[in-house]
Amino acid sequence: MDQVNKAILFLAVIETMLEALHHIEVDQTELVDSLVMLGFDPINILYETNTIRSFQKVCRAFAELDLADEALSAFLQE
Repeated sequence: MDQVNKAILFLAVIETMLEALHHIEVDQTELVDSLVMLGFDPINILYETNTIRSFQKVCRAFAELDLADEALSAFLQE
């Protein structure tokens, strides 16, 4: 998966996790699939770790993405 698509997937996961933190019902199947695609263990993220800690893990991983200027430009156009 290229970095731009990975960044978009991270943002979708972050949005879904924010909804869950606000006690809004979310599609867990889609969330599990996305977490797997990003390299996370969904069981650990969703059930074995405090929700806010899981959210921090995902945000940290997003922050560590190395997006080149070209990728950022493409990301802004999407």
